[in-house]
Amino acid sequence: MSYDAIIVGGGHNGLACGAYLARAGKKVLVVEQKPYVGGASVTEEFSPGFRASTYSFILGHLHPKVIQELELKKFGLEYFPQPNVFNPTEDDGIIFSKDPVKTREQIARFSRNDAENYPKFFERLQSTIEILRRLQLETPVNVFRKDIPGLWKTARFAWRYRNAERETYNLLRALSMSAYDYVSQWFENDLVKAKFMFWATIGGNVGPYSPGTAFHLVTHLVGQTGMSFCKGGMGAVADALKASGEAHGMEVRCNAWVDEILVRDGRTYGVRLGSGEEIRSARVVSNANAKRTFLDMVDSAHLPEDFVDDVKGFRSRGMSFKLLCAVDRLPQYKGFSEEKTGVDYPAYSHICPTPEFLERAFHDAKFGWYSSEPFLSPNVPSYTDPTLAPDGRHVVVFQGGATPYELRNSDWVREGPQLVKNAFSVMDRFAPGFSESVLDYRLITPKDVENDINLPGGNSQHGELTLDQIFFMRPVPRYADYRSPVRGLYQCGASTHPGGAVSAVPGHNAAREILSDMRWRR
Repeated sequence: MSYDAIIVGGGHNGLACGAYLARAGKKVLVVEQKPYVGGASVTEEFSPGFRASTYSFILGHLHPKVIQELELKKFGLEYFPQPNVFNPTEDDGIIFSKDPVKTREQIARFSRNDAENYPKFFERLQSTIEILRRLQLETPVNVFRKDIPGLWKTARFAWRYRNAERETYNLLRALSMSAYDYVSQWFENDLVKAKFMFWATIGGNVGPYSPGTAFHLVTHLVGQTGMSFCKGGMGAVADALKASGEAHGMEVRCNAWVDEILVRDGRTYGVRLGSGEEIRSARVVSNANAKRTFLDMVDSAHLPEDFVDDVKGFRSRGMSFKLLCAVDRLPQYKGFSEEKTGVDYPAYSHICPTPEFLERAFHDAKFGWYSSEPFLSPNVPSYTDPTLAPDGRHVVVFQGGATPYELRNSDWVREGPQLVKNAFSVMDRFAPGFSESVLDYRLITPKDVENDINLPGGNSQHGELTLDQIFFMRPVPRYADYRSPVRGLYQCGASTHPGGAVSAVPGHNAAREILSDMRWRR
């Protein structure tokens, strides 16, 4: 049997790409190595009766355009907005809510100056966010292409953004500044600074005092869906995308490991599975990491040598860990009181009392070790979705750092239990008795991520979001437009623009380019 397109990898971007192609009337097959789809957007039982979002943990970046066009709510997607984020100290804290007046009142308890500057900060930040939201849906231009079509595309891109001088200036500052310097332009209080600097640590490999980390801060606020917990966990995103595609004829095969992407005379003609079965298609779309795609699945004889070298240089080191905990009661923060604050229980928190606390967490990781006091982002999805845990019990999911991919003179089998102790010790300082409430847990290190879902280096973004690995440089120069040196072989995963987070934008953009090429060939 032959297909119009084979999607390699049933992660959310692969499913989104396949669903768009299927809606356009194309015959599409998605092949996934695991028994179920989702990739990093999955919900799994980690302890009897307790389920959690294993990797991605909160919905905020899934693009509204994708939700609407693929009718994801019709196909079962539900989510619960989280109106508050709590940043505790050991005896107090700030609740950041969607109500700017209440947030300013909270900030004013620590600094009146910071409360006055809060709207000024977001006014500047918003201009940078808006241009990034516009750029999300762009196909990166190839600025290295000097023929007439290439120059024309670059010129049209420049013309579209000809009036974005202020936004471009603010974006360039974010790309070059440290998160600490960026927020210090407006704020003086350490807790307020740390709140916004926390965003710069997610998916990053250096501390927030390092140049360029302000860009990480901005990118994590680009999402337009609002911070939310998915009903049923993040696997619900993949389930809705799969159902949307299948409603228009998309086929999905799980337990199907792709051993090789088949190429002849510079063009792909299908895939070979680990079982030896060959499936034919004039187009193959890889949702896998760029390294896995071009270094493992495509014979290097079919690729330019400089392209292979560039892919080898694509940095995909992970520095974050996940900790899934089954608990017998909600964490009780010393600094929070419903009576005093007048808001609901904080099911989403950031534990980072000072900028120095965040920076120190990266120090040991620079030299192959893990933090003795990791920063933590505890969230309790079972507070709004009781289906994730037995009655009266809860799931607490931590995203934390910093943890290198490999340890110096040791390994994670030996050191994992101590990392967990370190994390629980930090949590107990802010929520006394938390460690005593833990019934079971599962630790996930960057190496676990690599082994489980085939992400080289275990980076949740597929690859670092740095100046040399974004937009027309992602994943490598000259091939950031979702295509590749092999005709008919496309990319649609987070290795491509605009990168990681559960946005489905790479899948959306790749489908657009594939359909454009199909129309052109016809």
